[in-house]
Amino acid sequence: MLVVLGAVGLARFAFGMIIPAMADDLGLDYRQQGFLGASYFVGYLAVVALLPWLAPRIGVRRLCVGGLGLVAVSLLAMALGRDYVLLSLSYLVTGVGSGAAFIGAMSLPSLWFHPSHRARAAGVATAGAGIGILVSGLIVPRMPGAFGLLPWQMIWVAFAVLVLLFALLVVAFLRERPAELGLAPYGQAGQGNADGGVESRSQGQNWAMVVRLGVIYFLFAVTALTYTTFIVTTMVDELSVSKHDAGLLWSVLGALSIFSGTLFGNIADRLGLRAGMAAAMTVQGVAYGLIAFGTGTYGLYLSVFLFGASAWSMPSIVAAAAGDYLGAERAAAGFAVLTLMFAVGQALGPAGAGILAGWTGGFAASYGVAAGLNAMAVVLCCFLRRPQ
Repeated sequence: MLVVLGAVGLARFAFGMIIPAMADDLGLDYRQQGFLGASYFVGYLAVVALLPWLAPRIGVRRLCVGGLGLVAVSLLAMALGRDYVLLSLSYLVTGVGSGAAFIGAMSLPSLWFHPSHRARAAGVATAGAGIGILVSGLIVPRMPGAFGLLPWQMIWVAFAVLVLLFALLVVAFLRERPAELGLAPYGQAGQGNADGGVESRSQGQNWAMVVRLGVIYFLFAVTALTYTTFIVTTMVDELSVSKHDAGLLWSVLGALSIFSGTLFGNIADRLGLRAGMAAAMTVQGVAYGLIAFGTGTYGLYLSVFLFGASAWSMPSIVAAAAGDYLGAERAAAGFAVLTLMFAVGQALGPAGAGILAGWTGGFAASYGVAAGLNAMAVVLCCFLRRPQ
């Protein structure tokens, strides 16, 4: 959970809270904000393209340590740089470190838990992302400047120090397999989730299902990352919400999202992967639609509640599905393939939303597109075959 908090919660999901202050100070327009966010995803995409081959050779523990180290160094560079190109390159390196550490962390549940409990266990790990949103919403609006640095620069320095601390904790305490501590994986051996069938399927067919799952994960990335990148900007610039109140709403979203992975992971473990994913994507689609159609203050509150309650549901279910389809030993490679497709989506989503907002003068159209893509993902969930 701490690895996810450092690699994703602080390094990525705090970005949506910090970018308005960065934009005001550096004079960034919507398009530049979108491409700065996309630079993170380019780095993320670059590393996850290699991880299906590298992850089994490096091991998840080293992925976590090395990834967090890169994040810490690059966030410090973000704090000290004011040139747009330098900031973009620094955030690209952040994406490289985040991708490595996140895949390492999310591969652990397949090694430590049987399929009966994998999605719920992965949900506990994804709680780190929600904690990052909660922390950033409470701290970012209140952080003072110091040592000649502006408040947004001090935030990146503080996050860099925290991420480095998490890396040291990983070195001291994290173990790759339960056998290293004389333990066995938790759960009922041989018991899958409710989607489990009796038919035999070749490894090639299971990989084909992983690719189909990746298409759904791609659509989740396009839409969810658009929301988390620009919802604070939308509140402040378009919905007349004060920066203080926007920070509180961002914190509420983060607090709700802490439990989202476990909530929908429990649905997936009990009712099946398809049911868990379809439920999560439906809830998020409604959240996007409420913003797209201008439903006012109460619509904003409901949107934040719905997105927060389902925010990190998909990563936890998808991480568990990689182990269910491919087995624990291939879970890291499988999740790396899925994350590669996710990375493409999370690069295209914010960049495309920023361009569309530049054309239309606001983000309503972007949220409308997101709602439509989520509806498509729900349909695709129904065509996934059972893991075997």
